[in-house]
Amino acid sequence: MIAMRACVPRAAIAWWIAQPPGSTDPRLGSGSKKTLEASRRLTNSIACRCQNRVREKVVIVTGSSSGIGHSTALDLARKGATVYLAFRKHKIGEAVAENLRSSTGNRSVYFLHLDLTDFSSIRSFVHEFSKREQRLDALVNNAAVFHHPPALTGDQIEVTYQTNYLGVFLLTQLLLKDVQRSPASRIVFVSSAAHKLVSEQDLLHYDPRELSKPTTFADHVRSYGLSKLAIHLFAQYIVETAPGVLVVLVDPGNVWTPIYRHSWQSWSEILTRLKCFLFMKSAQEGAQSTIHALNAPDIKSGQYISSCLEVEGTQSYDTTAVQRLIAHSAQLTAFPRHSDTTNDPSQTRNKTDNFL
Repeated sequence: MIAMRACVPRAAIAWWIAQPPGSTDPRLGSGSKKTLEASRRLTNSIACRCQNRVREKVVIVTGSSSGIGHSTALDLARKGATVYLAFRKHKIGEAVAENLRSSTGNRSVYFLHLDLTDFSSIRSFVHEFSKREQRLDALVNNAAVFHHPPALTGDQIEVTYQTNYLGVFLLTQLLLKDVQRSPASRIVFVSSAAHKLVSEQDLLHYDPRELSKPTTFADHVRSYGLSKLAIHLFAQYIVETAPGVLVVLVDPGNVWTPIYRHSWQSWSEILTRLKCFLFMKSAQEGAQSTIHALNAPDIKSGQYISSCLEVEGTQSYDTTAVQRLIAHSAQLTAFPRHSDTTNDPSQTRNKTDNFL
C-alpha cells in the first residue's frame, strides 16, 4: 500500500535546479514554476504503508551512516529486523549503531566496517558477516558517491565506478550464497534516473582503469549514470542466474543527502545549493522506495520502482552486453564467476587487462 497525493516528475525538478536564475523552458509549459516550487510539499506525502515483512529478518544496509541508508536502517530497526550497518567510517560506526539501538529499542543493530573502494575490505566484511550469521534475508546496496574529485582507488579503478558498481558487484557475489540460504530473500539496488542518460554501448566502451577528469556537472552525471547502468545490467544477471532471489531496483528521486557534499561549492553556485536544500526530498522521503522494495508483497524480480513508488516494469538489456559486463567485472575484481568457496580476505587477486 502506498500513501501518496501527488508526485512532481523528478526530471523536471532536476532540470529546474540546474538552471540559472530567470531561465525558462517552453517544454515545461505554463505554470511550471508553481508546480516545481510545490514539489517538496507534494512529495512529502509519499510513503510506503505496506505490512511489516522484515521483522526478525537479517538485513545489510550499505552506506548507512547517513542519508537514505541511515533512514532505511532506522525503519528496519523499528520494525524488528536484525540490521547490519555497513560503511567505511570506523570512528562513528559503533556510535551510529548505538544511537539506533537506543532510539528504537532494538538491540540487534550492529556495525561492520565496509569500504567499497577496497576489494580486500569487501572480502573482510563478508568473512566477518558469515562468521556471525547463517543467512542473509535482504541486502540493500545503497552506498554511492557522486561528483567525486578525480581519483583511482587502491585497486586502480576509477573511484565512482568502483564505489557505485564494482564494489557492489563483488559484495553481492560474495554474499549470494548467504542470500540463497534464506527462503524469501531480497536484493535491493538503489539506482537513479541517471542510468537512462547513457547507453549499453557507452558502458561497454568505458574503461574504469583510466582516470577520468570531468569538467562539467553534466560530465559527473554521465559518470554516475554509467555506474548505475552497470548496476541494472548486473541486476538482470542476478535475476537470470539466481531465480530464488527477489531482485528489485529502486529510484529514490532527487534527495538532499551528503552524496552532494562535493557539488555546488563555489559562491557562484550558492543559489543552486539553496534550491537543492529547499526542494529536494529529505533522506526519509528518499528511503521510501527502498522501504517499499523490502516490504511490498507483489513485486516481481527485476522490477524497477520509481521515486513515486510506481512499478515501471522489468527492464531488459542485451544478453551479450550483460555477459561482457559480468566477465569484465569478474576479471577486475578477481571473482570466480560461478564459485567463491573461501570468503577469505587473504585470497590472492589476479589482474587482467583485456575487456572481453
